[in-house]
Amino acid sequence: SHLSVVSSALAISNFPVEVQGILTNAYDDDGDGHISTDELVEGARIKMRTEKCNRILWRGIGLAVVLVVALIGLNAGLTYGIIDANKDTEVQGRALLVREKGMDAEFPVATSNNEITVTLATLPFLPSSVVSHVENLAFSSEDGSVVYHRKVRSVDISPEKSLKLLTTEGDMVEWDLFDDAKKLSIALASGEDGTAWKMCVYCTECTAANVYSTPDILNGLDSFEAATGKEARRHLGTFSRRLQHKRDERE
Repeated sequence: SHLSVVSSALAISNFPVEVQGILTNAYDDDGDGHISTDELVEGARIKMRTEKCNRILWRGIGLAVVLVVALIGLNAGLTYGIIDANKDTEVQGRALLVREKGMDAEFPVATSNNEITVTLATLPFLPSSVVSHVENLAFSSEDGSVVYHRKVRSVDISPEKSLKLLTTEGDMVEWDLFDDAKKLSIALASGEDGTAWKMCVYCTECTAANVYSTPDILNGLDSFEAATGKEARRHLGTFSRRLQHKRDERE
């Protein structure tokens, strides 16, 4: 067959023996032992496409490296921020406290609790785990003119029967289902005349304690209501609202 000048010049047999196999596989599609013009052009096109694909691949790899580095930096920044923030925050009781940089004072930024107000007479009907966590109480004088805020020193409970509570000031609060189910006895530590009185066990405006609301506590309140014949739960929260009202009046 007639061969072009290029094909005649590019006879594979004219190349060194060690590269003839490579050239045959790369260019000699028809197996005639010559590299024709079409075969040479097609090889050039393949080379150009390969170089283009390689450029796209390297760009993709570069972009992926940048994204990985950015993610690592972001994660490191978030970790540092969390650690730094934790150094300036502290949980005390049920409040989250934060300390401003350069300041020694701490102030609460958020509180989250689920508390209800119950009369102290209900404590014998609540789980012992709840009673052991009651730390604060408040009760009013007989005429309601003074509100006493106290911390609990000790609590003696006879389940579903009686209560004897001693404050850190030495005040005594007592209740007995069988002796006087409707009255709560209060005696201040001073022991002077007028420092001992009785209040209605249902009056949350007179004496109350804050505890967490749980199914066990609500069941205990039901038992208290059944034992005393009164729907005491409807009064929950009244004491807290009354104290807040009195604070607003003083302000």
